[in-house]
Amino acid sequence: MGSGWRRTDGYPMVIAHGDESGNGLYPGNTLLYLQEMVALGVDALEMDLNLTADGHLILIHDPTVDRTTEGQGLVIDKSLEELQKLNAAYHWSRDGETFPYREKPLRFVTIDEVFSAIPNTPMIIELKNRELHAAEALSSAIDRAGCGERVIVSSFHHKVIQAFRRLQPLVRTGSTMREALTFFIAQGIGVAHRLKPAYRAMQLPSRYLGLNVYSPRFIRAARRCGLHIAVWTVDEIETMHRYIALGLDGIVTNRPDRLLALIREQ
Repeated sequence: MGSGWRRTDGYPMVIAHGDESGNGLYPGNTLLYLQEMVALGVDALEMDLNLTADGHLILIHDPTVDRTTEGQGLVIDKSLEELQKLNAAYHWSRDGETFPYREKPLRFVTIDEVFSAIPNTPMIIELKNRELHAAEALSSAIDRAGCGERVIVSSFHHKVIQAFRRLQPLVRTGSTMREALTFFIAQGIGVAHRLKPAYRAMQLPSRYLGLNVYSPRFIRAARRCGLHIAVWTVDEIETMHRYIALGLDGIVTNRPDRLLALIREQ
């Protein structure tokens, strides 16, 4: 992994999570969130992409606009022009009672706009679509911006990430859940060193199927394979302490302010 994906002080990277439900400091997957997180001093930004009807990739987690906007329907059924008439933070609220962005609407942004507005910060980008065109569209956007060195691309959809890897063999990708499960089993029986993973990173939950994912053994195996490993989503200080002590490469959090303060204290 390049130097941009390691902190020089040995602490885990502080990775801001693009949460849209009110758990974060700002509405996730918006340009406001990205710019405020850069100003806060995070090490990397996490975001989600969905395709529009006319082939653009916009920042939104869900396949529909229902949860976050005043509109309804599938993202992929709407043009970029239609989507940008909606308020991407219409339902965002920290307390469930006040909705600060109804009077200050935030529009959807494309990945091209993000690459232009945030020219230096590393990014973890998740492709949400099953459509292979999503991989093609992101590949083209990365080429236009020339930012392949500072992104990690992931997807839960195996065929999509395979398509992206064929298009961008030099861009780092995260493991799918299938690949991560294979690695977990392999390290458990001591044969992870025999794997030749196509991915260069793993962003995984702290627990999966009732099991603790990250252990010293798992981390040693990942290190031997040269993988960047990050846990999501960690918001409580006590849990942050635990993952700092384990020596992960990154912690994905809705509260990077807490994690940054903790690192400064230590």
